[in-house]
Amino acid sequence: MKLLVWILLVFLCLAIGLYPLLYLTAEGRIGLLQTKSEGLLENNLWRVGFYSHIIGGGVALFVGWSQFVKSWRVKYVSLHRWLGKIYLFSVLVGGVAAIGIAPFSSTGWIASLGFGSLGICWLYFTWQAYWSIRRRDVSRHERMMIYSYSACCAAITLRFWLPLLLAGLNLEFSVAYPIVAWLCWIPNLAVAQLIVRMAQR
Repeated sequence: MKLLVWILLVFLCLAIGLYPLLYLTAEGRIGLLQTKSEGLLENNLWRVGFYSHIIGGGVALFVGWSQFVKSWRVKYVSLHRWLGKIYLFSVLVGGVAAIGIAPFSSTGWIASLGFGSLGICWLYFTWQAYWSIRRRDVSRHERMMIYSYSACCAAITLRFWLPLLLAGLNLEFSVAYPIVAWLCWIPNLAVAQLIVRMAQR
């Protein structure tokens, strides 16, 4: 069962990690771009922020899962460090961009606050993971990385929660999206806390 869950998680991380490629190659509006106004889409600063966020987040999601394979960390130390640097830089780009574009959420300040808070938490836990390993505190580094990647996986859980609220509960997008802005990451951190406690025991 654990192996099946792990395989499913890796598949989702790889698939959603590559998802930004659709935004870069598709013609016209796709996904969340369909909810944005023409004025916002023509704003070059917002566009830079949006694409920086999805590319940074996609790369972080795509490489991050490999950092939790213990045998790989032990056997391929140099690769682990390089992937860690890529993850760190990707989170920096994606997290800062997320905070920058959060105020422009399609459904108002509740969603903006939710996504902005996610960006702050993502940056905070990732920085704490980096600072811990710089001080050779491996145990704390591992704990903080669990929190960091759980925040990163909000990109996955958002894509489950939003259709469930829209189709399953028949909510309007204007109602569902502010809920998802919080629901996509707070339960993730709760699961991360459970994993950390189980590991400590």
